[in-house]
This record gives sequence, structure tokens and C-alpha cells, in this order.
Amino acid sequence: MGLSLVYTMVIINIKMAIVFKTFKYRLYPNKEQKVFLEKHFGGCRFVYNYFLALRSEKYKTEKKNVSGFECERMLPSLKKEFSWLKEINSQSLQQAVLNLERAFQGFFKKLGGYPCFKKKKGRQSFLVPQHFRIENNKLFIPKLKSGIKIKPHRFPEGTPKTLTISKEPSGKYYASITCEVEIEPLPKRDSEVGIDLGLEHFATLSTGEKVDYPRFLLKSERKLRSLHRWLSRKKKGSHNREKARLRVARLYEKTRNQRVDFLHKLSKRLISENQAIYLEDLNVKGMVRNRHLSKAISDSGWGEFVRQLGYKSLWYGRTFRQIPRFYPSSKECSICHFVIPRLELSQRSWVCPNCGTVHDRDLNASVVIKQVGQGLPELTPVEKRASTSVFSMRQVASLKQEA
Repeated sequence: MGLSLVYTMVIINIKMAIVFKTFKYRLYPNKEQKVFLEKHFGGCRFVYNYFLALRSEKYKTEKKNVSGFECERMLPSLKKEFSWLKEINSQSLQQAVLNLERAFQGFFKKLGGYPCFKKKKGRQSFLVPQHFRIENNKLFIPKLKSGIKIKPHRFPEGTPKTLTISKEPSGKYYASITCEVEIEPLPKRDSEVGIDLGLEHFATLSTGEKVDYPRFLLKSERKLRSLHRWLSRKKKGSHNREKARLRVARLYEKTRNQRVDFLHKLSKRLISENQAIYLEDLNVKGMVRNRHLSKAISDSGWGEFVRQLGYKSLWYGRTFRQIPRFYPSSKECSICHFVIPRLELSQRSWVCPNCGTVHDRDLNASVVIKQVGQGLPELTPVEKRASTSVFSMRQVASLKQEA
């Protein structure tokens, strides 16, 4: 498949930026290797759920918090109790305990919800922290004597750090190799841009350009309805039902890949063409509660687009700022800065009662966002490091980058 990137931490130097990138490759395991991988998926999932239940029960009954270090010390005794865990790479089991600890730390710091139990259905994964290599288009990992066929569409850059093997609901296997890479900032530009996100057009730029909304999910809905009807008629537990489920999962995966590919290409172009990017701070979670617009908002991928602009601006030495969430960018005139008291969502243009200027709603909002963003104060070096650390902890998923 494509290239996947995960932003973890950025150290800004004078000339270079040291970042962590994850390069994602398609795997083609044989039957024996699939059994081996399934054992690792199940073992890591079991350890994660076991200690999650233990920590939750301990806190309910004894008001005692079991730390991740204590859980890691219990692993040897857990292996004696469940001997089949010895077939699993010990470091992968340790990483499952560390992942649970990170989930709790994120919950305590209010960066996420309470950890949930991992399910057998859905995406599966386990992490290999070391002792892996790629030779002759094959991936070698601990406990597995034969190499897994891999499709190296490009070689990893920098220093390899960790390996994550995953299985999507569509039945496809992937290997994600996280590497420490040095990135040189892009040449400085004189241009700056304000962006207004919308549903009629995905993005309206202060330069006057309007980026059309691709509507990938809407284009796939007709086929999805047909596949879901076909799936509903199959007997539960049958092979035909599994075939139907795979067809549905593959279409959803294709739609997701199309959306992410579009967002990566657009964000990379905006970062390359502009020195500073200004955006509004949207409450996407709150907006999704609108039952009339929830599907269109979810399909647009605004949150992912903002995330990509955030870490790519740090990578390539660009300025990225978001104006306050409740600033009336759509109702303020970009010429005289008069704010009209009310503006319906259906009104796509309006006339300023103060100066008489006729405004396109989205274009005027993008210009106002740029003007407000330019007036925001610069962050101090300490605030930059703090905001970078908070931003890095919110990254939880591997996503495909443009080819």
C-alpha cells in the first residue's frame, strides 16, 4: 500500500529537524505465517485485556492503582499460568503492557477516554521493538524462522527503531517501520494563506481558490448499500458471510485511503507554497452531533487535515496558527471589520451594511482568518516545546501519505 507517517516528537535545530516517520508496507504471509501472526495478535490482545481488567478491579475494590511497572513484573508468572504465551515474542507482550500504561497516562492527563478492551474483530496489531530486518524482499522477526514476503515500494529512511505488524478488517497484513529521520526545512516563502473549511467546498483559501469537496463516501454509498444487503442475507458463521464481510471491509478501506490520500496531497501543497497557514479552531466533535450534517462532516476529514498541517508545519519550518474557536469570521467584514448580528447557514453571500461590500461568505471568512491569525502573538520557545509535546501525545494512528 502507500507510505504511512506517524508524528511522535520534533526537535527543531537551526538547519535540520529530527522526526519519527513510519513507513508502511504490504505483507503477504503464507498459511503457516498467518497462524504465527494470529497467535501474536491474540497473545498481545489477551495480555492487554488481562491487565486492564486487573487494574480496573483493583481500583474498584481496593482503591489501589496498579502501575505499568508492576504489571510488567507479573508477566513471567502469567506465562507460567498460560503456557501458550511462551510461543509469543516476550518483547511484544511487554509492549502490550506499555501500551496499556500509555493509554492510562493519556486518560489521567485528559487526552483521551478510559482504556477499552481490545476486541477480536477489527484491526489487530503487535509491536516488535528490535531484532527485525528486511532481506531479499522478506521481513524477518523473532520467533519466526522463515521470512514474510514484503512489498518494499521504497526503502525506509534514517535509523529503524520499531516495527508494528497489523491486520486490517479487510484481511490485509501490513508492516510499519518507525525510523528516526532528519528533515531539512523547506526554503522560505513570502506568501501566507488563510483557510476556511466548509461542506460546499472543502476549503476556501484567502487567495480566492476553492478546493472542491471530493465526497468519497457519498460516491461509494450506492455500492455499500448493495454489499450490506448481500451481507445481511448470509447465514452467520458461514464462509459466504465471511466473503461478503470482506467485500464490505475492502470498500470501506478504499474509501478511507482515498480520503487520506487527498488530505495528504492538499496539506503538502499548502505547506510547500506558503510560509504561514492560518486556520479556524473547529469543534468537530460538537459539529458531528448535528444529525443533518454529521455524515458530510465525518466524510470531510477536517480533524485529520488540521493534524497533518500541524505536524508538517513543524517538520518543514512553517508557521501554523489557529484563531479562537468562537471568533465570528463569517460575520465580520474583511474590509471595514463590521460584524453583522446574524448570518444564516443558507446565506452564501451577504452585503456589509457599513461599507456596502458584497462578500462571498467563505472567501470573506478565509480573509478574516488570515487577518486575525497574523495578529496573534508569537509563541515563546518554552510554549512551542509544550505545544509540540501535547500535540505529539494526541497522535494515535498510522495514516497513508501521498505517493
